[in-house]
Amino acid sequence: MSITRGAAVLLFVYTLGACATPQMFSSQVMEGVNQNFDFTAWRMAPNAGVGKKIELGGRIIQVESKEGGLVIVAAQLPIVDHPTYGPKDAGKRTGEFALFYQGTIKPTSLSVGNRLIVVGTIESAKVVVVDDMKRSLPSLKAQCVHVWVTRGKEIDEFPFNTGGGYEPLEENTYCVPHQ
Repeated sequence: MSITRGAAVLLFVYTLGACATPQMFSSQVMEGVNQNFDFTAWRMAPNAGVGKKIELGGRIIQVESKEGGLVIVAAQLPIVDHPTYGPKDAGKRTGEFALFYQGTIKPTSLSVGNRLIVVGTIESAKVVVVDDMKRSLPSLKAQCVHVWVTRGKEIDEFPFNTGGGYEPLEENTYCVPHQ
């Protein structure tokens, strides 16, 4: 059986696309993001990068409603491509950060343990209460947040097949309108 040239090209493009890293946010949102951001350096000097646009991965530790939005405290996790795309717990703690999101997010997306990727602008360090202790954390104002409702599991623990009793992985993207 022979495959036509058009079908072969289409198959190649489809296969190539399947290997590409997913784009969580639009190119407009990603414009200006610091591609060489060093979380450890930011944690040590949280006010040094004020105004820079960054992308971070994390696991939600706590969420607090504030006037005009939400303050989410997250443990920083590296964003990986394999075996699935998203934040991955490598087993070592690198630190926490706070993000302020001026909008609403579904309550199921705000559960402790859920994974997220955020794009936003660095602000001055913020004092937040974590585990009944005041802490000064590196902070950013979120433009967009993508949340996987993992309930503490790893993203790659959810099978892609939603049939046969498998639990599908809910994920949502939230972006504030330009002001």
